[in-house]
Amino acid sequence: MPIRDLASHTAQYVTVAELADYWSVSRQQIYKRIESGTLGAIRLGARLFRVKTSAALEYERQASTKGLSRPSSPSVTVPRVDSRDGKFPTRIGLQRVDRKFGTD
Repeated sequence: MPIRDLASHTAQYVTVAELADYWSVSRQQIYKRIESGTLGAIRLGARLFRVKTSAALEYERQASTKGLSRPSSPSVTVPRVDSRDGKFPTRIGLQRVDRKFGTD
């Protein structure tokens, strides 16, 4: 049975496939979170896990609160080109800004 809303899901445990479908990730990503210990689960077999619904909700809560602080303005510096010698700058100086999806 597909999960419509994890917070109102009535089952105490969810399968890896259900959770992967709900979060729109691969099952391998769920297994990686379980193996790293960031997502709590019980093992029923060699590759058979069940994730407690409350543990999945806690993981969602922690994942959504990380990385919310944003710089007030992105610091991008573009050097001026000296028009007298016509040379282009060797380094532009752009900085990478990482943004998480779904934080807005």
